[in-house]
Amino acid sequence: MILIDTSAWIEFFRRKGNPLVKQRIATLITANEAAYTCPVFFELISGALDQELPSISKGLSFATRIQLSPSDWDMAAHSAQTLRKSGVTVPSDDLLIATVGFERSIPILCRDKHFSMIQSNVYSELKLENIL
Repeated sequence: MILIDTSAWIEFFRRKGNPLVKQRIATLITANEAAYTCPVFFELISGALDQELPSISKGLSFATRIQLSPSDWDMAAHSAQTLRKSGVTVPSDDLLIATVGFERSIPILCRDKHFSMIQSNVYSELKLENIL
């Protein structure tokens, strides 16, 4: 299973998105290995145009949705404190997604530098597949 970040899903849904990302996600969907979390769902749906919603809903229906637990929220909050003390600021959604990947040992497919920052500062064993 691979946890797909919003940044990668956006490329997948874009008509002229990055072909490497589109192929990678299509392969994961076909293999029943694609996953997303609640923050990814929130970011995709809240940022979508009305005409994009059916495509996003259909694409996500082929992926596994991983729910956040209270301990995920707690760990992400403590990690945010650690990052802040190090002078590193990342979006809360990215930190929640990284926490889920770290806690469940699920690699994250992303196109976002924040995950590398999180990996370098709090979750050194976080597995990333970063397609920039």
